[in-house]
Amino acid sequence: MTDQMSSQRQMRFSELVRSLISECLLVEDFYNISFETTSITISYVKMSKDLRSANVYVMPLGGENKIKIIEELNKQKFVFQKFISKARLNSKFTPKINFFLDDTFDEAEKIEKLLLKKNVARDLDG
Repeated sequence: MTDQMSSQRQMRFSELVRSLISECLLVEDFYNISFETTSITISYVKMSKDLRSANVYVMPLGGENKIKIIEELNKQKFVFQKFISKARLNSKFTPKINFFLDDTFDEAEKIEKLLLKKNVARDLDG
């Protein structure tokens, strides 16, 4: 197994944390208007090898107010960590949460637009 591949344990744990964060967004009270007006997709969670930290990649619906929402989520991350700690995970530690913008959709769109250009399509056909 290479260093970049996640272990089964990391993948299971990251999926569990992803579902808990999604649930937390639905049930917890956030003292911020933008959470209630925006649907947020939790794309994926990347756990550290020791399961002590979780990088959570999110995308607001429609990509509106991306930077502001990431900042607000990071300011409110204690709410998520408290929610996860109450879930009684089979782990010694509650992971530290950090939110990041998931830009894979933007990157895929850029690549698709590039592939549709005439000179690129010509090169691919030839």
